[in-house]
Amino acid sequence: MFKKLTFKNLTIKSRLIFTLSYLIAFLLGMGMIGLFGMSHAIDGLRTVYHDRAIPLSQVGYIESLLLQTRLAITSALVMPTPEIIRNKTAMVEKNIAEISRTWEEYIVTRLTPVEKKLAAQFAADHRKYVTEGLLPATAALRANKIGEANRILVEKIRPMYLPVGESIDALVLLQINEAKREYDDEQRRYETIRAILIASIVVALVLAVVFSLMFIRAIFQPLENVVRISRDVAAGNLRQEIEVPPSNDEIGQLMGAVREMRDSLVETIGQVRASEANTRALINNLIVGVVSINEEGVIKTGNPAMERIFGYSESELIGQNIGFLFPRPEHGQLTDYFKNYQENTKLQVPGKTNEVIGLRKNCATFPLDISVTEMHGQEHRMFVVILRDISERKHAEEQKAILMADLESANEELKSFAYVVSHDLKAPLRAIGALADWLSTDYLDKFDDEGREHMRLLVSRVHRMGNLIDGILQYSRVGRVREAPVEVKIDEVLRDVIDFIAPSPNVTITVENALPSIVIEPTRIQQIFQNLLSNAIKYMDKPQCRIRIGCIAEGEHWRFSVSDNGPGIESRHFEKIFQLFQTLAPRDRVESTGVGLTLVKKIVEMYGGSIWVESTPGEGTTFFFTLPKTVAVANSTKGTAA
Repeated sequence: MFKKLTFKNLTIKSRLIFTLSYLIAFLLGMGMIGLFGMSHAIDGLRTVYHDRAIPLSQVGYIESLLLQTRLAITSALVMPTPEIIRNKTAMVEKNIAEISRTWEEYIVTRLTPVEKKLAAQFAADHRKYVTEGLLPATAALRANKIGEANRILVEKIRPMYLPVGESIDALVLLQINEAKREYDDEQRRYETIRAILIASIVVALVLAVVFSLMFIRAIFQPLENVVRISRDVAAGNLRQEIEVPPSNDEIGQLMGAVREMRDSLVETIGQVRASEANTRALINNLIVGVVSINEEGVIKTGNPAMERIFGYSESELIGQNIGFLFPRPEHGQLTDYFKNYQENTKLQVPGKTNEVIGLRKNCATFPLDISVTEMHGQEHRMFVVILRDISERKHAEEQKAILMADLESANEELKSFAYVVSHDLKAPLRAIGALADWLSTDYLDKFDDEGREHMRLLVSRVHRMGNLIDGILQYSRVGRVREAPVEVKIDEVLRDVIDFIAPSPNVTITVENALPSIVIEPTRIQQIFQNLLSNAIKYMDKPQCRIRIGCIAEGEHWRFSVSDNGPGIESRHFEKIFQLFQTLAPRDRVESTGVGLTLVKKIVEMYGGSIWVESTPGEGTTFFFTLPKTVAVANSTKGTAA
């Protein structure tokens, strides 16, 4: 009634599941063992690190602090100015405290008896070195007893430094030797674990081979008939009768699939023959050269683009070895590549190209991209070779490389410039400003009217120079130092800018229509409005200053406008005002750096926008700028700010 359940009676799927399950379980077991062993080895190496590497770094640190301390005493005696003595004695005391702290951390680590003995010797020598040498020397220096300090250096510090240095050197050497010994022990343990793991893998592979052979043997006979029929179909015998067994197991399903494949092939062959002409027409119209070659590299077919690229007609190409399309050095390399391509499946990547040098009929050389693809389904091995003339691309790449090198050089120069401005210029400027403020505060009553005016001009021009440097730094950072663009509501930005500027009561700022939200760096949009509004207020020549801000949509951009009722700008100055350091009013009358509008122009153009000015002298000026619509926006309500 029931059949005996054996491996042979199982379906192919069940056999495969059983075999794979066994192998997976075995490999998982081996993997767990390997992971446990590797984890143990890692723990051992970590122990070596904590026991040896950290103490070694601590001892090395103490050694460097000892040397710094001795050099500090010596340098204070070489140049015994009050400031140097104060700095160097403070360094000595700090280093003594740091040595004590580091030594306390070191002494609690795992030390061998020999290390403990050396540590005790170092502690005694160092204690004597500090109490009899360093501390008296620092006290003498602070009391400005240079001779006494020099005597202590010669009679105490130098002789006492020798045993201290020898003790710490001995500790360093001992730590290195102990670390090497413990590392070698862990390395041997790791190699043992690795050997066990390799042996386990070999056993697993042997078992996998055994089970695979059993599996193949169990299913080979049922598949033999399927293979024979499939070969007949592959050979073109599409008229043979294919009987499907009544069983519904995998073999029966496979036989049915073979018959369906045969029927489908009969239909497909007709379709292939019908589309062959279209395919040939497509190849003939390609802009890249296409040739088919055999295993020896002999050209069998070629498309018209080959004549345009190389100068040879199709009749001149057919029968030639493809190597004649390349100069002799490239010919040898191409032959080796084609041979390796046929033997190494890793090179047979569809679409993979190689750059080579081609040889035209007129003996001119030029760069080529070449890709090789095997044509499957042919009676003999055939390959399709696609050749693309990349002369224009190479020229463009060379130009790009030159431009990128120039750009990199310019960026480096800009970084150096920004560093010089921020460090080498502002430091002395701050000192001059502080001195000028001090003179103005403490001695202003001692100056006559002309002196007070000179002091006012000095303070004003120091302030202007500081603003100029800040403006230059802001200008240099645009496009180089970026922050993450976020969605910014322009009306909120405008409120923040107005609060920052804090205009006087005679200034009225009106928002004429709804303002959008855009994706931009918040700092940059603030800089745009801050500079435009500040200029409108700064150059105002009327008792009541009226500023109007508007925005309208123009295609893919927003067009913003900032208008004022100021003195206006003559048209001949429209280009000049956007140039760096250019101002229209004397700087002693209107405090200005000439950087603001240049900065605004650079920011706007960085985002793909544009900026321009319209003005009527005596009536006012309007600045327009555009920014792209990077996100869907929600309009704000109109309002007036004063």
